[in-house]
Amino acid sequence: MATGSDSLLGSPVLISTAMLPPEETIFFEDSSFFKHHTLSDLPTTDEIYAAVLPGYAYHVSTFPSLSLAVKRVRVSERHRASAAEGQTLWALRQFLPEVRVPEVYGWRREGVELFLFMEMIEAETLMHRWKELTEQEKTAVCAELGPMVRALRRLKRPPEEEEFIERAHKDLGLPHLPYDSPIVFTHGDLNFSNIMITQRSVKDPPVVVAIVDWEQSGWMPSFWEYSKPRFWMMWQDEGDMMKRLPEITGDVPEEVFMAFATYLQARGGLC
Repeated sequence: MATGSDSLLGSPVLISTAMLPPEETIFFEDSSFFKHHTLSDLPTTDEIYAAVLPGYAYHVSTFPSLSLAVKRVRVSERHRASAAEGQTLWALRQFLPEVRVPEVYGWRREGVELFLFMEMIEAETLMHRWKELTEQEKTAVCAELGPMVRALRRLKRPPEEEEFIERAHKDLGLPHLPYDSPIVFTHGDLNFSNIMITQRSVKDPPVVVAIVDWEQSGWMPSFWEYSKPRFWMMWQDEGDMMKRLPEITGDVPEEVFMAFATYLQARGGLC
């Protein structure tokens, strides 16, 4: 089970905003995509819109012949830091390679939209395959994910950024949440539909391919990574998933989760 002890997490990894690519349009020509392609091979805006996936992934387009996925972010009040997901993927690949994420090839700003170009993950969601997995396979998948989540907590900020972020959290007006929880880097939406595992195979057991959708990632109280997916599992009656969740994220006291759930419900379940 996950633990908050730094001695079990490995050496801290210092990261600051100054270390992240600041550009609103940038492409990483040392990425694997550009070993076989050029900028001219990237899809146009019209092609991106034409290839959009249906359903919940309406903002994602895929180009299998290029092994390319493009995520569209509309810059708005909710998405003020439009390149944040791309910066997160870039940083994790650079500084925490043990956390499996799609390779980011770059991003392009066009007006109020930003297009994030990244590796297309050919896999299935853990949510989709969960009920068909054996107990042994579930244990193995959770054992892969736990160290990745714990590795995120190795990320540390410079003192000046740490003070700012902790002050911002305390200024949110959420008096019922336990602010003595440490602030740690968090995926922010670690439900099983954002965990990709290998496709069905008769011979090979399932393996974690990547954790996707880092749009909500950031510096959060340590209870967040467990409490957010548990809240949604509770409404979806996914008792078996909830039982396994602490193997991935670590557990939190029940009163802490209930305070979080009350806060989330007060916001209409949107977070």
